[in-house]
Amino acid sequence: MINYSDQSERKLIIKSFAFTGSIATAVMSFFAIIDANYPLFASLIIASSLFILPWFIKSNDRLSSCIVLYTLFILMLYLVYTGGSHGTGPIWIFIVSPVTFFMRGLRKGIIDITIFILAVIAAFVIADNFNGYQYNSPELLSRILLSFIVVALLSGFYEYFRESYSRKLIQLAKSNEILATTDPLTALPNRRYTMERLYEEKLQSDKSNTSLSIMLFDVDDFKKINDKYGHQAGDLALIHLADTFRKFSRAKDIFCRWGGEEFLCVLPQTSVDGAIVLAKSIQQDLLAQPVSVEQEKINLFVSVGVCEVIRTGSIDWAIKKADENLYLAKSTGKNKVCSA
Repeated sequence: MINYSDQSERKLIIKSFAFTGSIATAVMSFFAIIDANYPLFASLIIASSLFILPWFIKSNDRLSSCIVLYTLFILMLYLVYTGGSHGTGPIWIFIVSPVTFFMRGLRKGIIDITIFILAVIAAFVIADNFNGYQYNSPELLSRILLSFIVVALLSGFYEYFRESYSRKLIQLAKSNEILATTDPLTALPNRRYTMERLYEEKLQSDKSNTSLSIMLFDVDDFKKINDKYGHQAGDLALIHLADTFRKFSRAKDIFCRWGGEEFLCVLPQTSVDGAIVLAKSIQQDLLAQPVSVEQEKINLFVSVGVCEVIRTGSIDWAIKKADENLYLAKSTGKNKVCSA
């Protein structure tokens, strides 16, 4: 199955944020040293070094995002407290909202933004009372905070709709995958999906040196059922057979509609003898549980060709062998299991 995930894109964007943050703070540090603002220069150089760390973290994007985000938080609070360059430090806090919502998502982002706003207020208060930067305009705090809240709300709305749209796209992709890999009548996997899985199981079987068997089922006299009771009865018969397969299927088994009234079953870690036992159990269950059609009971009889997929053999060879065994079962009396 397809794994629906944007992790590769997420890692790329986190690294892009990290690279941009590192370059931006490095450039800002250059101007800080020109202004002989050495504390600001030191803080920007440290931030620049921290921003670049995600490029050296390969597998933990959560850690990378936390490094970028909380380095940004601390740097912004420092700029608010010290005023940055000529009192312009607070204007940089507006980049926090979009970065936070991307890194943390909507719910966690709201929490982080709320904490950040409280921290910014505290930074202004501390700056005013403990030898921090003295801002000339008393309205500056309220104006910056109000503007920041507006930007945060807009960023939050954007993130909400982005997540909603993303979920819809993922659900649509999953639905399309189900349509592309599932038989619509029986809800069993279709031929395309099963062939992909069969090659995977063959590879796993060869690596682990375990048995792998396949069974090819065909409903005996299926045309007579359609001719006598109609195609709807034939559909009910196929659905009943699919339900019977599910009853006997293990989690690792694959029962699929191969085409028409034929079904292919893939049985990992199962020898040909084990497959024969399972096929006969399915035949017995079909006899004990007939299909109800128009107040009549129809017994389904199935012929089965069984083949073990040998290590040196190909998938095509195994399917051809199972088909030959199926033909042998039908030509020697039907409702039989053959593995010759």
